[in-house]
Amino acid sequence: MDQKARPRFRIRTKILLVFLGLSIIPLLLFGYIAFRDIREVSNYVLQSSTTVGNSAASDSTKALEALGAEILRQKATDVALQCRIFIDAHPGLSTQDLQSSREFQRIAVQPVGETGYTIVYDKRTGIMRFHINPRLINFDMHNWREKLPDFWALFERSLDGTPAGGYYDWQDTDRKIRKKFMYMAPVEGTRFMVSATTYIDEFSRPANLTKKQIDESTRTINEQMNESITGIRNTFVALLVAMIFVVACISYFLSQMITDPIVALIRGVKALGRGDMEYQVVVKTGDELESLANSFNKMITDLKLHMEELQCTTAEKEGLLKELEIARGIQQRLLPQMAPKIEGMDLAAHNEPAREVGGDFYDFIPVMEDNLGLVIADVSGKGMPAAMFMGLSRTIIRASATGDPAATNAIKQANELICRDSTSGMFVTLFYGVLNTRWRRLRYVNAGHNPPMVFTKGSDEAIFLRAKGIALGVAHEIDLEELSIDLASGDILVMYTDGITEAINEQEEAFGLERLIQVILTHRDLSSQAIIDQVQREVISFAGSQPQFDDITLMILKLT
Repeated sequence: MDQKARPRFRIRTKILLVFLGLSIIPLLLFGYIAFRDIREVSNYVLQSSTTVGNSAASDSTKALEALGAEILRQKATDVALQCRIFIDAHPGLSTQDLQSSREFQRIAVQPVGETGYTIVYDKRTGIMRFHINPRLINFDMHNWREKLPDFWALFERSLDGTPAGGYYDWQDTDRKIRKKFMYMAPVEGTRFMVSATTYIDEFSRPANLTKKQIDESTRTINEQMNESITGIRNTFVALLVAMIFVVACISYFLSQMITDPIVALIRGVKALGRGDMEYQVVVKTGDELESLANSFNKMITDLKLHMEELQCTTAEKEGLLKELEIARGIQQRLLPQMAPKIEGMDLAAHNEPAREVGGDFYDFIPVMEDNLGLVIADVSGKGMPAAMFMGLSRTIIRASATGDPAATNAIKQANELICRDSTSGMFVTLFYGVLNTRWRRLRYVNAGHNPPMVFTKGSDEAIFLRAKGIALGVAHEIDLEELSIDLASGDILVMYTDGITEAINEQEEAFGLERLIQVILTHRDLSSQAIIDQVQREVISFAGSQPQFDDITLMILKLT
């Protein structure tokens, strides 16, 4: 058997999995619950021990830190008192004199604990006067406002002489962040403040040592309990393996009774895949598998009949598609293959059906000397009926307009002939204009069609050629309003069908008249054919993956 054709899971494997699941899942569930309860008891013991230890260590740490903070407060107060006594005993000494006095320096800078010390600074200015680090003497502490914001927030509170204290983060030379405590006391009657500071963990170190001992004892208890749980788990796993072996043997023999008929069905499927419509599957088990084999044999017979019918249907469909292709070619040949060449004018048109054939059309009708008829029309409906009605309408309109320079008379006569020949209830909207190529005057009627637009040179506003009238083929007697407009060099006449403005994108938005106007204005300097091509590209890009909703027809006349 081909490796790729092999099933990922055989029925034998599935039966084995089912029996294993039915027998082993309850055992696994029981084991899981038991191990969970044991683990919960173990975790509870460890958690209780850890909680008690952490609580004791935490309480001790808080007490020791509070004691350390009180020691720092007392140290700052004592140093402030000593400084005052010295200053009172030596009146009139300036800051420089005090900095030169070794005795006062020993009073101002005293050790606190292992790493702490006291300092002296000015109240108002925040300038350091006495510090253990000589580089910080006469240093303006405002420079640390941005560098050490936590320190500055605490330090700033004392600049008005108010005693203050609190915690702040300090960055050591190795860039490690450690917490410090600082208390600041005023030297009464002077401009100085005394600050005592040190790392707060100096006071909580005994509590931390106690916590480490508790953690070590907890870890030992945890290891002992894990060893006991591991022994229970090993025993459970041995029992589970033995049960899997027994169930696997039973499943193997049972699967033999099921897989043979299925293998026979697989052979039948492969024969069907090779196109052997005469193959029959033989299964005699007296159960559902035998019914399945009989259904498979019947399916092969029905499939053979269906394929014969499908061949006939396919041949008929191919013939219909060929006829539609021929009809499309005929319809396209009904439209002008190229626009007439007129001196001083650039004329172009394009038609794109939504289906194989459509109902839109345009035409250039030589009415008489120096008069050219321009037609753009949209037949109601789509597909073959619209195409047939389009052919009828185009022929009647061309025949009615030829030789008659009056636009109203030509279209009224065409409407009468269309109403006589049309019994399908279809109609056609139409814009028809007679262009005098010598005087550049356009006389036009509008039979319910989208009003064309005229863009004059130097203007971004569109002039709409609206005129009263209804679609052709609706009623025998219609009223049409004939109007005229004079065109000048640089003007652009745009005639279109609603397949452009009603094109839909994925968000169900219409292309709209405003987008069409913007495209025309953006590319007004191009030729008529180039503008048409650009409009078509914009509509296709706007619609995206949406299919063309309606026939698209566009005619553009530029006066050069």
